[in-house]
Amino acid sequence: MKRPVYTLPGVILLLFCSCGIRLGYQHFAGPILPVSGATEAKEYVVGDDRSITYLRDRLEVALLPLTAEALNRQFSNESATPKGFRQPNPYATARNPYTYGDWKPPGEEQAPERFTVFLLKVKNYAYPKVRIDPADISIIAPNGRRYQALSLSALVEYYWPYAVAYAGNSRSNFTGRRDLLRRTLFNNDFVFSGQEKEGYIVFPILDRDVEEFEVRVKDMLLRFDYKGEPVEKIDIPYHFRREVYAAQKPRVDQR
Repeated sequence: MKRPVYTLPGVILLLFCSCGIRLGYQHFAGPILPVSGATEAKEYVVGDDRSITYLRDRLEVALLPLTAEALNRQFSNESATPKGFRQPNPYATARNPYTYGDWKPPGEEQAPERFTVFLLKVKNYAYPKVRIDPADISIIAPNGRRYQALSLSALVEYYWPYAVAYAGNSRSNFTGRRDLLRRTLFNNDFVFSGQEKEGYIVFPILDRDVEEFEVRVKDMLLRFDYKGEPVEKIDIPYHFRREVYAAQKPRVDQR
């Protein structure tokens, strides 16, 4: 019996097929949505904008997942490529620190997500003062993956390599991104009675095997003693999900 002869391209194709890889397909993720059932407790309210709000007396803590498109609209001036760039470089042109701006990879209809971003809002009409430290906020997935919120210094360090020679346009883009981060990231300042506060919480990109996950606000400080030491604190879990799929192009309703 004559043995079959396999060429190298044939072997590679066979390996791809055996691993479930479909040529020409990419991995995409749909929008982040609240998990139905996990947010039906009386302490939570799910908004039409996909936000989840935790309620405690007259304290509200809301978390809203944001897409790259929404962030580009929010910072439209910083997301547009300057005129004169025939082949935009996503690291050297648009100054939006949360996205790639209006840049798209060659042949693609949209840019990949740069970070996983949420808008955190706190309304305090219940306590003399409260505080959330962004460093204590994390994403926890059932498969064991964990993502810690990125600090201002971590994000500035991320952009530091693109400040080529730290002069000219590169320096201007770097300082523009850094200043925007300082103004818009959620900080750990107190929210006093009658005040409202909001800012962005930024995480690394989620791996494609993460579909359901929990965003945990750990150790929100609610009450303090006469010395200013915390005497009451709570953890607030928010449950979200997203659809992860393989396709040649992203679905129109999920861009």
